[in-house]
Amino acid sequence: MNMANACWMRRSLDEPVSALSIGPYQHIIVGGWNGRLTMWSNDGDELWSVHLPDRIGCIVTDGASIFATAGLHLCAINSEDGIITWQHALEGSADQVTVIDKLIFATSSVYDIEHNDFIDSAVWCFDEFGNKLWEKHIAERPWALVNDSRKLFLGLGRPRTGVVELATTGEMKHSPLPSTSPVTTGVETAGGPLFGHANGDLTTLQDRVFDGDGSSISSVSCGSDNSITLCCNNKLSHLAADFSPVWEVELSSITALSRGLIIGGHETIWLGHARGTEYELRVISQQSGEQISAMSCGKLTSVISDDNRVIAGDENGEVYVWEGGMFNRRLTDLLSELEQDEKRALMRDKLNKLRKR
Repeated sequence: MNMANACWMRRSLDEPVSALSIGPYQHIIVGGWNGRLTMWSNDGDELWSVHLPDRIGCIVTDGASIFATAGLHLCAINSEDGIITWQHALEGSADQVTVIDKLIFATSSVYDIEHNDFIDSAVWCFDEFGNKLWEKHIAERPWALVNDSRKLFLGLGRPRTGVVELATTGEMKHSPLPSTSPVTTGVETAGGPLFGHANGDLTTLQDRVFDGDGSSISSVSCGSDNSITLCCNNKLSHLAADFSPVWEVELSSITALSRGLIIGGHETIWLGHARGTEYELRVISQQSGEQISAMSCGKLTSVISDDNRVIAGDENGEVYVWEGGMFNRRLTDLLSELEQDEKRALMRDKLNKLRKR
């Protein structure tokens, strides 16, 4: 199936895509490497476009507000008209942002070229009007910011590693995790925070639930059935809800990953990866790990999904949107065509045999 032709919507940001989000009314928000932030409506119409100070790294929405990290800055944007309502320069790069009860939390980090390492990190808290309520500094960079509704968990790198539990009032409590390896990523699940580590371990706050093989986990995705998909550079591992291995797929240089549409009654996994000197978007069955479809594209930088859509953005500035009903219809039509082609081939073979008699 030609996946590009199966797109429900395709747009161009006119600069490399760096971040994606789904906003109010299922509108699509796209951020770029040069700071452009654009919102398209659920129907595909451009609603507004604005330029932020630098490359956009993380986008979250809360009601009528959009919050984005852009280089050194944390910015708040009105989702109705794209007007920047406030912005603050943080110390070092602004990395991640999340919202709890109208409070905006952002992390920042300072990288020292001479030391070849991060030398300072901070967590910042602002109210919805942009007033800074507090900031807390730590020696480690928080590589994971997991929002647990009423509090935050920061998965740390060296030297301490482990996790910091952060209350909305700013109180911090450090605890070791069941793996001493630095945290590289994290995700909120029905059972609580889940952390991936530099050695491939997967841990909850209490237990090491998956033993790594030394390959760093770059991303973790959780399915609606609580199954887990791990990305380790060139390997995709799928685990059942009890963390038992289900399947593995070897792929080169995975660049983006998300759970996706339900196809044939099962959830799918959508990912971008390198294929030689080119790049590809691939759709994989969550149940079996088998490929369902694929297409060539630029290097994918972000893939996200909701219940009925998958959105992908690449370094060529292309934004692709697939809708569940349309994608399934196109796939069904393709299978029907292939079945008809197979029947025609069998009929031709029978006729050729009859002619030879």
